Amino acid sequence: MKHDADDPPIPIRIYQQIMPAPAAAGSMLLAKFRVYLPDRPGSLAGFASAIAEAGGNISFFHYDRAADGSRVVVEAQLANQHDLDALIASLREKQYGFERGGIAEDEVLVTAVESILEVKVRLENEPGTLAVFARLLAEHGANVIYMLYDEDIDPGSADIAMATTNPQEINRLMHAINEKGYHYRVLYRGSDEQEAANIIGLNMVEKFFLRLKKLLPTSDVAEIKSLIGSSKDLYQDLVQFYAEAGKNLEAGDVFETVLTFASRSRSRTGEKFSAAPMRPLSFPGGVTLYGFRLPTSENVYVVKNGDDITLIDTGHGIYYNDLKNLIRKQGMDPAKVGRIFVTHPDTDHAGASGYFEQEFGTGIFMHAGSAEVITHGNRAQGTTGALLSLNKYYTRLSSRFTDCRFPSRPHYFQSTEIGRAGAFSIIDRFEIGQLAFDVLESLGGHTPGLVFYLNREFGLLFTSDYLLNVKSLSAEDKEHLGIYRYLLTSPNSDNRIYKEETAGLKDLSAALNDELTVRKREVLIFPGHGEYYRAEELTNT
Repeated sequence: MKHDADDPPIPIRIYQQIMPAPAAAGSMLLAKFRVYLPDRPGSLAGFASAIAEAGGNISFFHYDRAADGSRVVVEAQLANQHDLDALIASLREKQYGFERGGIAEDEVLVTAVESILEVKVRLENEPGTLAVFARLLAEHGANVIYMLYDEDIDPGSADIAMATTNPQEINRLMHAINEKGYHYRVLYRGSDEQEAANIIGLNMVEKFFLRLKKLLPTSDVAEIKSLIGSSKDLYQDLVQFYAEAGKNLEAGDVFETVLTFASRSRSRTGEKFSAAPMRPLSFPGGVTLYGFRLPTSENVYVVKNGDDITLIDTGHGIYYNDLKNLIRKQGMDPAKVGRIFVTHPDTDHAGASGYFEQEFGTGIFMHAGSAEVITHGNRAQGTTGALLSLNKYYTRLSSRFTDCRFPSRPHYFQSTEIGRAGAFSIIDRFEIGQLAFDVLESLGGHTPGLVFYLNREFGLLFTSDYLLNVKSLSAEDKEHLGIYRYLLTSPNSDNRIYKEETAGLKDLSAALNDELTVRKREVLIFPGHGEYYRAEELTNT
């Protein structure tokens, strides 16, 4: 094979083959090679034209944009070595690459299934036929996203899937194909009823885009593209993880599930927002405690003390305006939210705290360990292990989808032990009216920077993401909480420690419940998800 000294070698297989010629049988070359083309309309036309100009006839052609956005595998019959050299020179001149020039990131170019058309078209098995048809597609801005032609299987037809810039162009393209006299059969024409995951030729991020577009019908293209862009790191990490773990699983299936649940919050705002209320509790001094379960199952607790309002956790940032409206509906002014006590820095518990800080100057109180999680965007910051590293990407994805805004000037609890509550250190205290709370430091089983809040007098124990009231959750709530099984990881930094903490919280609540029984009171568990409940029900949760 002739090539310049500076040219890289071409991965090409050449076979000598006797082919029938018009006059007599003669020796022809059968060359099979791969080429990397730009993923844009007209690329196929230019490539096929170069083969036709060299007198080549395509006997095999395969391109699947879903597998690789630029790689084409082609087999072509040429008269002799001179024609093959001319073809290679022409392809180099057109700047087509014979080796991958680098890993290109998938982009969202197809934004509507209605702009996708797949056909089986009759094409004469002779030089230039594919080039002519490809030029017709290019004239209508149609980008080929999949093509398979195999002379050995069917020498007279090819399967071609294409996408235009807008759905209206599909009709014009089909009209033009009819006018040119091509015989074809439609294999797929996009419609909302079709599942994007089954459309041939779409790259992974486009499948995600179309799924989100269906989930978020009120969002515009630019917004969904932006959301998709925030998830590429997670996709790459999942691919690497599966390669290392040797799992026979599709990263796309896992990732699509993650996106589905992450997008749920965006479709439950405004008129579609609803919060499940819990029975309010009243305490001496005019203090009233309200509890609400937000659409993605997390709880927000609102404590009213006269005109002053205190929140324990806030839910996702996407619910900020809905949460303010919810507070108003209880006859309270959200501008009076003076303090927010955050249990831990997961987005479904702290995501709206920064909005309150920014708009009302609300003081946000949290554990100092939250700072590392917020700074590094990793809910598992400080831990190790391949599985736990996925939490970093989940944190970023969740933050982006749910419009998380952490506080910029948080107040941190003090870190020295000032007392004990069972297995836990008491590191700080605060009061809401006549209710006094101890701040209990987690041992680190769930996520860094997690605390529990305990009022001993009335037996109020806020357990964050421990001792959840699972039986009070809907099937959809449970599915949302089970998102980590799709990441093949755990919601906890250390499951062993998490189990120890769970046992410690049960022991603490049981001991305190015994103390309060003589005063005809009982411990109430206020979890981060699900209804609050009596401590004696712990064995059933």
